[in-house]
Amino acid sequence: MIEEINSIKNQNTFKKSLFRGTIFKFSNSKNALKIVDTIKKEVQNYYSNNLESLHLEKDAELISKQLISKLKNQDQLLNLFEDFLKEINFEIKDCYRDKFVVRIAPAEFKKATYEASRIGIHRDTWGTNIFEQVNWWAPINNLDQTNTLIFYPEYFNQPIKNTTSTWDLDTYFKKRKLGEFDYPSAPQLLDDLKKETKTIRVNINPGEILCFSGSHLHSSSKENSNTSRFSYEIRTVSDSDIRGKRYAPNVDCALNAKYPKIFKHMVTKNILEIN
Repeated sequence: MIEEINSIKNQNTFKKSLFRGTIFKFSNSKNALKIVDTIKKEVQNYYSNNLESLHLEKDAELISKQLISKLKNQDQLLNLFEDFLKEINFEIKDCYRDKFVVRIAPAEFKKATYEASRIGIHRDTWGTNIFEQVNWWAPINNLDQTNTLIFYPEYFNQPIKNTTSTWDLDTYFKKRKLGEFDYPSAPQLLDDLKKETKTIRVNINPGEILCFSGSHLHSSSKENSNTSRFSYEIRTVSDSDIRGKRYAPNVDCALNAKYPKIFKHMVTKNILEIN
């Protein structure tokens, strides 16, 4: 299910496999290592202790909030990510991206907050209604299997009840702008997973990058851990996939609109438009 590669040999073959559910792990990338090193150097300006032990700090939540805010959407990180895409032969001339975000998942599941948290079961396409969406995710520090990313691959083509029919991204943005946190950041699961559902716990090292369709059902692990998890993520949409009708299946998203406005062109910074 997770295929390890160093670069893309054929763009069309890669995208078809991606949108059929293959999860790719890119290894041996100089630019991916630069991203990790750059983030760590930036973190060191504000927090000099081990990243894995952040949860032991008395003001861990405040530190997390400050770090996430300072690292969000930095130009140098966006430029390094663009260099990474070029390095692996990912076509960027028609590529749009959302924000580059660093996330911190606390060691103890019960300490999840709005800024630093474990993410529940979801599909990222539940938030955008764009099935050409590609997710990029990578750890910054060493992962613990009790605090990693989990996939539920059999649900890639199977529906599950959720709140997409009543959730709205614009409402979420308005609430956040007002400093109100009573509206969920993404649609929620309304049903339990089937018993004995197959899971894939991601085993990945800093400097490697995971690439998968935004339609994959996934979550953070729910066990308490001894390690705080630092990771970064960004999503892309390619206009060539929209025009070429390459996309993942929509099995259960009932959003009333698409939200391309959160994606900007990698080079021109123009907003993605979908007719």
